[in-house]
Amino acid sequence: MLHKCRGRIFPAGCSLMLALAAATSQAAASRSLGDLSGAWQLFVDDSLIANKQDVSRSYHAFEKHAGNPVLKADRPWEGSTVYLYGSVLPMEQGPGYRMWYHTWDGHDYRMAYATSLDGLRWDKPALGLIAYEGSSTNNLFLRRTHEDHNPQVIHTPWESDPKRHYTLLNYDYGRTPPANTVSGYYAAWSEDGIHWSDAPKNPVLPDPGDVGNFVWDPLGKRYLGFPKKFAEVRGFNRRCCGVSHTSDAAAWPPAELVLTPDEYDDRWVAAPGQHTDFYGLCGFAYESMYLGFLWIFRITDGKNDGPIFVELVSSRDGVHWLRQEAPRTPLLALGADGAWDDGMIFTPNHPLVEGDAIKLFYGGFDGTHGVDTCGAAIGLATLRKGGFVSLDAGETEGVIETRDLSGPYGTLALNFSARNGTVRVEVLDSAGAVLPGFAREACAPLSGDSVEQAVVWKDARTLPKDKGPLRLRFFLRNASLYGFRIL
Repeated sequence: MLHKCRGRIFPAGCSLMLALAAATSQAAASRSLGDLSGAWQLFVDDSLIANKQDVSRSYHAFEKHAGNPVLKADRPWEGSTVYLYGSVLPMEQGPGYRMWYHTWDGHDYRMAYATSLDGLRWDKPALGLIAYEGSSTNNLFLRRTHEDHNPQVIHTPWESDPKRHYTLLNYDYGRTPPANTVSGYYAAWSEDGIHWSDAPKNPVLPDPGDVGNFVWDPLGKRYLGFPKKFAEVRGFNRRCCGVSHTSDAAAWPPAELVLTPDEYDDRWVAAPGQHTDFYGLCGFAYESMYLGFLWIFRITDGKNDGPIFVELVSSRDGVHWLRQEAPRTPLLALGADGAWDDGMIFTPNHPLVEGDAIKLFYGGFDGTHGVDTCGAAIGLATLRKGGFVSLDAGETEGVIETRDLSGPYGTLALNFSARNGTVRVEVLDSAGAVLPGFAREACAPLSGDSVEQAVVWKDARTLPKDKGPLRLRFFLRNASLYGFRIL
C-alpha cells in the first residue's frame, strides 16, 4: 500500500521520508493568507514514530475567551442568529481581521462581512451593495437568493487575474427559479473580498449536502472541499463527511464518502433511535500534515434534535482521516448550561496562527439542533501554537524514537513544555547507532516552556550533514513534547 504526502509516495511500513524544507508550495510573495503550512512535524498520530515507551498522548482543547461572544446579532437583517459557517482571514495590509459570516432571521439566509483590529471588537461596515427593506446601508456582500449561506472565502493571490485574488464557495438549496434551480456550491471571484463576480457555470459542485467547508491546500496544490454526505450506518441514514478536490475552483468532481461514525461514537446512546451523526468537517493543511475540526452531532430524540460539538481528526493526505484516541475529549466543547454556546458549536474553514497562538473564531448557539427558536453569536478561542496534541512523560523517563528522516540537515527545534523536567535528544543513523557527538549526554537539557527552542549538543548546534537518513530519539522526564522542526 502506498501513501501520498505532499506529492511524494511512501511505501507503508518502510522508512517515512520527510520533505522538511519544502512544506509550502507557494512563493512568499503569493502565499495565501490562509496558508498554515510549514516544516513542523506534530505527534498527533504515530506516523513519525518507530517506537515509544512510558509516554501517553494528550489532546488539548481550545480555551474560550472570557469576554465571549465577540460578535452578536444587532442589526435588523441579522435576526437573532449570526454564526460561522464562514471564514476569517487576516487583513492583507496591516493588523486586523476580516470575517465572512452568515445570518438567519427565521426565513432568509444572508451573507455578511465584518472587520476588526483586535478580533474582539467588530465593525459591520456599510458596503452599499445589497438592498434590505429599501436601503443598502448594511454589511451584506452578496445575495443571489434568500438561501445563499455558508460563505467559504479563500485568498488566492497567485491568480494572474487580480479580479480572482479571492475565491468564494457557498451553498444554495436551488429552490429559487428560474436561475437557481440546482442545489449545490456556487463559486464567485473578487479582487477585494467584497465585490464578487459569479463563475460562468454555477453550481460548480452540484451536491445536496448543505454543509461544506472549502480551503486551498498548499501541500497538494489543490482546492479541498468537505461536503456533507449521507450513508447507512448501523441502521440509520446518517450525516457523514465527504471530500472533493480540484485544481480548478470552477469545476469539482462529486464528493466521495470519507468519514462515518463508528461504534465508539454511539457509546453514549441510552434509548432507541439515539445515534451520532457528523454534521460537518473543516479540514485544512497545518504545518506538514492535515488537521480537521469534526462536528459531532448527538441525536438525542431519534430524529433531528441534539447538541453539536467539535473533535479533532488528522490526516497525512487530506483524504484519509484518523480519529482521536479514546476517550475523544472535545477540541472545542459546549459551554456550561445557560451559556450562549451551550447547544451547538461550529467552526470556520480554518483557524489562524498569530505569534505563539492559534486563534479560532467560532459560531455558538444557545439551543440544540431541533429547537425552533434560539440565539447564535460568534466567539473566540485560543490554543498554543502547534499545541493540539502532546506526548507526555512523568517521573519515569519516556522515550520517543522516530522513523528514518530523509535529509534532515539543519537546526533542530522543539515545541515542548518541561517546567519541572527536561527534554534531551540524541541522533541515530538508520541502523539505530548513536552518532558520535550526538548522544543524550552531550545534549544540553531543555527545560521551561517554548513553542520553538533549538536543540544543541556540546560540540554541535546543527544536525550532522551527509550522514544519510537519520533518526531522532527524545528523552522526556516530567515533560510534554508537541512536535519538532528542522531548518
